[in-house]
Order: sequence, then C-alpha cells, then structure tokens
Amino acid sequence: MKDKKSYRIKTLHIVLVVYIILFSGWWTHLLLSKNSDAFEAKVDLLKAEMIYSKTYESSSFKASEPYLEIIKKKNRQQNMIIAEASVYYVILLIGVWLVYRSFRQEIRLARQQRNFLLSITHELKSPIASIRLVLDTFIKRTLKPEQIKKLASNGIKEAERLHTLVNNILLAARLDNSKVELIRGEVDLLTFTQDVLKQLRGKYPNTRFNFETTGEIPLMRVDTNGLTSIELNLIENAVKYCPDNGEIDVFLKRVKNSVVFEVADKGIGISDKEKANVFKKFYRVGSEDTRKTKGTGLGLYIVKSLVMAHKGTISIRDNSPKGTIFSVQLPILK
Repeated sequence: MKDKKSYRIKTLHIVLVVYIILFSGWWTHLLLSKNSDAFEAKVDLLKAEMIYSKTYESSSFKASEPYLEIIKKKNRQQNMIIAEASVYYVILLIGVWLVYRSFRQEIRLARQQRNFLLSITHELKSPIASIRLVLDTFIKRTLKPEQIKKLASNGIKEAERLHTLVNNILLAARLDNSKVELIRGEVDLLTFTQDVLKQLRGKYPNTRFNFETTGEIPLMRVDTNGLTSIELNLIENAVKYCPDNGEIDVFLKRVKNSVVFEVADKGIGISDKEKANVFKKFYRVGSEDTRKTKGTGLGLYIVKSLVMAHKGTISIRDNSPKGTIFSVQLPILK
C-alpha cells in the first residue's frame, strides 16, 4: 500500500514538472515571437516614416542608424528573455532535484523506521517469551538441580540479550540527541580485547575466534563502556553474517600514533552500494520480511558515533576471498 502511494506521488510529481517545463517553454517561445513581431512592426513604421519624408533608400536602409538602433534593442530584449528563461529553468531544475531528493529521503526513512519497528518487535518478544517460559517451568514443574541450572542459564542469557538491546536503543537515542561525553581512563587494550573474546567464545561456542596482534600495544585513554560497545557490536555483527561454525579473525596492531582494531569475517559480504549506508541509523541490508539475521540496525550506527567521539575513524572493505573487514583506528592520547 505504501509503495503504491509513493508511486502515485512520484508520478504526480513528474506530471507537474513536465507541465511546468512545457508551460514555461511555451511562454518563452511566445515572448520571443512577440519580440520578433514588435521588431517587424517597428521596421515597417520606420520605412513608412522615411518614405513619407522621402529619405528612404532600400540599398542603405539596413545600414541606417535608426534601423541599427531597432536591431540593437531587439537583440537586447531577446537576450534578456533567453537569460531570464535560463535562470528560471536552472532554479526550477534545482528545486525539482531538491524536492525529489527530500521525497526519496522521506521514503527511505519511513522504510527504515518500518523495518526497525518490525525487527525491534521480534527482538523484544523473543527474550521475553523465553524468560516467561523459564519462569513458568519453575512454577509448574519439579526440576532436578541440573535442569534448574540449565534453565536458569538460558534465562540469564535471554535477560542479558534483552538488557543489551535496551541499552543499544537508549544509547542510540542519546547519541542522536546530544554530544557524546566520554569518561576516559587508561585501558590495556590487549587484555581488554582478550576478555571480550573470552566472553564471546562462551556465548558463541560454534564460532571460532582467532586473535592476532602486531607490534607493541600501548595503554589507551578511552571510554571503557564505549570501547566495549565498539568491540562487541563489530564482532557480534560479524558472527551474524557468518555461516554456521564460521570463523572470525580479530586483529590488533599499532600503526604510527594510533592503534587499529579490525574484525574480519568470511560471510556473505557487503556490496559497494550498501557500504555507504551501513552506518546509518536503522539501516539494514535487505528487507525485514526476507532477512534471516537478527538485529535492529543500530549497532554500526552506535559504533561509528563512538569511534568519532574518540576522534578515530572507521572503514569497511572486502575480505578475500569473501567476507567483510571492519577497521577502527583510534589515536594514542598521552
């Protein structure tokens, strides 16, 4: 329904633009014709006056000063009409382009918000349903200690998933409405990343995480919570788009006066067209109706915002033979 509505609006917009251009072209043609008619009338009048005063000579008429003055005025008016029409068309085309761009942006934003609502509904319902099932099982059944431990563990995982989701939503809202305030402290980035990977190995036992460092990694002055969000979001994003029992490579290296943190996967990859959009808020590749991976489209938006707050940069490139590499470069602050 929304696609049909946007198509009708787009068609109406095109029809109006075409009408305005044709209408303006007609008026420009009409003004030029009137200018030519006025010129012919003035020439005939000049001839009549010269004949009446017996000064008319056909051989020298077009070289006479009155005729040249009429020609000069006619050309000046014609140039003025053409110049005004050109300026009008340029302004019209710029206006049409701005309106069309705004329309496309509104349509894209509406689709992204729709996708976000669909995904957030699913993301919230799943852990809530799982936690409720665990609690119902505790109430209605008598369980053995190992069963209690397993159910409790599952409930905690779903609660952590729900907590992470809510935190991402709140963080995205804060990033969108105010400047990020970092609480910097000295962090051993090597140990910090190893701890993050240890946590993720327990969460994703079927995924293999490789970790490699190059050069001496110095202590970094960073926001611990922000750095946690950066590393977790990038690595978990790689896990989502990797095949089952996939492999994730994590690199930490020093490059001059900065430290580079990279996450490489061997998944489906990202097309060049999508690379420019993946850091936008709510943006996810594909349609929410056909997409199989979980997510809200906030992770990479949060990552880029936090990286920029640390005065760093983030880039994306293709992995070989397939997959994607996200690279974060953070400056070393003294």
